[in-house]
Amino acid sequence: MRTSDYIVLTGLKISCIIGIFEWERKQKQDVLIDLKVPCDAQRAARRDNIADAVDYKKIAKTTITFVEKSRYQLVETMAEELADTLLKTFNLTEIELSVSKPTAIRGSQNVGVHIHRAKAISSLSELTFLSLGSNISPKQNLAFALKAIAVKYTLQGLSHVYLTSPVGYSKQPAFWNMAAAIATNETPEKIRIWLSTLEKKTGRTKRGKTFGPRTLDVDLIVWKDLVEDSKDIQLPHPDIASKAFVLFPLLEIAPHWVDPGSGKPIIELAAEFKGKDQTIQRLPTDVFADFPPYAVRK
Repeated sequence: MRTSDYIVLTGLKISCIIGIFEWERKQKQDVLIDLKVPCDAQRAARRDNIADAVDYKKIAKTTITFVEKSRYQLVETMAEELADTLLKTFNLTEIELSVSKPTAIRGSQNVGVHIHRAKAISSLSELTFLSLGSNISPKQNLAFALKAIAVKYTLQGLSHVYLTSPVGYSKQPAFWNMAAAIATNETPEKIRIWLSTLEKKTGRTKRGKTFGPRTLDVDLIVWKDLVEDSKDIQLPHPDIASKAFVLFPLLEIAPHWVDPGSGKPIIELAAEFKGKDQTIQRLPTDVFADFPPYAVRK
């Protein structure tokens, strides 16, 4: 599971009709359900308030009601349908679950199926986008960031790596830049705090030149369809329209994205781009073999 914190519910025994044989269509059998549900354990622990915890009792009751009324032939079908029901009912970003039949195979303690499913994205406005960059050990630091992001959040899209010219201070190496799409219910403030911690883990400091070399820079550039322009935060990030290293990786993974502030499609922002002095070159796909690029699937 990509989420770092989760609630575990194991060995939930429920009787239901399940199986392909004639006797199985008449006689109920026990199935065992195991669930892993994402949560913010740190927030719940810090406040010690039930309102901040996952209501696992309600999740268990929903699971029991669903399974007891079901009449599937395959545990695979039950697992898929149960995962879909829990994702939608409790607005989860992802879920991991197992469905097993202890008596299915003679001589075996158990047999079943284990699946991991993420919430389907029906609209780009449900996604959050990040911009990543580095020009100090860029391959190492971007790989570190991508692994951490994939563990923390549910990745929904990832661009190629782009070699880009420095902006604001030219006497430094070229940057490696890319964009990532994630699905999360975390607030912009919480995401930015976590990203800042991630940057520091690579040795990033805020001292030195504002646009100078850096080990890692990860910016929150879009949070769903939020439009905010305050002292603390600007969303969507203004660099989308003015910086090639932000605009074109985002265009690659979300070519149908529309800026909720201006109402302009990203393809229009790219056509209007005026930073012709900013060079950008797409690097080969195999730069990060463990993280192949893919566009957001609507």
